[in-house]
Amino acid sequence: MKVSYPRFTCPARIRLLGFPQRSRIATPRFRFEFPSAPLSSVVSPGLIGHGEGGARYRLAHPLGTLLPGKSPNVWLALDDSKPDVEYIVRRPPGDDHEGSRSSALSAFQHELEMQRLFAQDPMIRRLIDYVPDSEPHGPMMVLEAFTDSLWDARNARAFTMQEIKWIMKGVLLGIFTVHMKGLVCTVSKPSTREITSLTYRSPEVHFGKTWTTSTDVWSWGIILAQLLQAQVDFKSPGMYASISTGTLAEKEITIRNQLAIDFDLASVPFYAEDERCVKMLPTPQPEEAYMWANTMVEMGVAGEDIRFLVQVLNPDPSARLTVREILESGYLEC
Repeated sequence: MKVSYPRFTCPARIRLLGFPQRSRIATPRFRFEFPSAPLSSVVSPGLIGHGEGGARYRLAHPLGTLLPGKSPNVWLALDDSKPDVEYIVRRPPGDDHEGSRSSALSAFQHELEMQRLFAQDPMIRRLIDYVPDSEPHGPMMVLEAFTDSLWDARNARAFTMQEIKWIMKGVLLGIFTVHMKGLVCTVSKPSTREITSLTYRSPEVHFGKTWTTSTDVWSWGIILAQLLQAQVDFKSPGMYASISTGTLAEKEITIRNQLAIDFDLASVPFYAEDERCVKMLPTPQPEEAYMWANTMVEMGVAGEDIRFLVQVLNPDPSARLTVREILESGYLEC
């Protein structure tokens, strides 16, 4: 019987949502020459960009959440000669502040270089073309369009365990592809140098510790936890995804403190023996440690899945399962 997988194109290939960064144990980052042309923030539907490959791309409509006073930088685009062929176009975020504009261009160029580095890798979303900065509204990356994001598919219906494992194995293989080049795959926006969005940020990143490729394993584990939660409670927002009030700085502190309590970081030497971390740790609540696991069991998540999650979500990155160990564990075999 053929499994009816969620309707999104090849989840085994990951998107470089932010930009891979070299692990701090790897060699220094590349240097880039940044575009010298001023970035035009005025774009609108119907605008046509000319790619280096000779194709013309017509912007259809912006994607994502539109922020007040900000020009959208992610668009659905159509091949001007084949209107039924869709692409995703990304531009550097527009900003009138010179420093912010320079930072956005720098991050955009870094992401572009990473896309080109993985251009031939089947596990990474493809860079189709590039609209250079010599174009009136360049630079732009033209990327392969996926039918839906994993988040869209997750919100459509609950997945079966077979689907969850199939999806997560594909994501892990994509991460492994990045790690093989000595890089860390972040999921932050290209306009920021933060490592991973708050929900998926590992404890070592939250507490300013040295991070390596294991930080991606943590992010992967949180995604798995959210899919398992949604399977037994479809309306559940998922682990650390329900914190939506307050400023960004306030949310960061809230999630950091919750992580410290949920994983009893005050008892983990990696944090407890670091004076800087100790100052950031909230008052210990050992009775609340790993209550998230108990809650998931009560919701109906299988004990086998919880035991696996506990190994993946180990707050000590040196004790956390590696990508290879996860792949060799057999857990993801359907």
